[in-house]
Amino acid sequence: MRDLFFVGYLGLLVLLAFKRPFLFTLTYAYVDIIAPQRLSYFLLNSIPLSLILFALAVLGFLISDDKKNVRISPRWGLLLLLLVYCAYTTTIAEEPIAAQTKWAWVWKALVFASFLPLILNTRLRIEALALTMVLCASALVVTGGIKTMAGGGGYGVLVMLVDINSGLYEGSIISCVAIAIIPLIVWLAQHGTIFKPDWKVKLYATALVFACLLIPVGTQARTGLVCIGVLAILSLRHVKYRFLYLAAAGLIAVSAIPFLPDSYT
Repeated sequence: MRDLFFVGYLGLLVLLAFKRPFLFTLTYAYVDIIAPQRLSYFLLNSIPLSLILFALAVLGFLISDDKKNVRISPRWGLLLLLLVYCAYTTTIAEEPIAAQTKWAWVWKALVFASFLPLILNTRLRIEALALTMVLCASALVVTGGIKTMAGGGGYGVLVMLVDINSGLYEGSIISCVAIAIIPLIVWLAQHGTIFKPDWKVKLYATALVFACLLIPVGTQARTGLVCIGVLAILSLRHVKYRFLYLAAAGLIAVSAIPFLPDSYT
């Protein structure tokens, strides 16, 4: 039954994307983040779903997209340089075969990231992709947050949608991503146009930010703590009363200690 649901949902997205090819890009982002093929028992896990959707996204861009708004910037060149750097460092790793297997998902992410500047040429497209990424990540974050509040978790132990330890499902990576998307959540809740900023959107955004802060606790990953510290420092740029903000942040941190598991503290 689960497989039929995923196949039907993806089939509907693909049919809509043939009318609006940009939706192939959003569908690929959904597959890359959620990895429904890993949640499937037999229908989806036997086909190269990511490769097919990426090829459709590129073909849709080449065939139907207006190229006059495409802009190439130095940052695009830096993305390509990062891709070359990752390829080089992987080949010279102590265990190159194991490294290639462990970081295979990185290649897809970097190639897709290099493709995005070509197709994200309007505000609506940028917002649509940001919203898709936040909502897809929230599927993992909300699941992990609920399990953390229920008393579960631990380094390499917190299971979200599927019990694997790679990609976004790896503890340190999901901790980093959960904190990194908090500014996106706040921006979408205040300035989004796809979902109008009403009380329901702001309520969900507040709950999602809280769940994001719980992920470093549930995964017990130091990466999440570092990201929280960096986010708190960067937030000082937008705070009117900075000393009050620092005092409140310190008070919240101290007050949270009694509720944290002993293994985490």
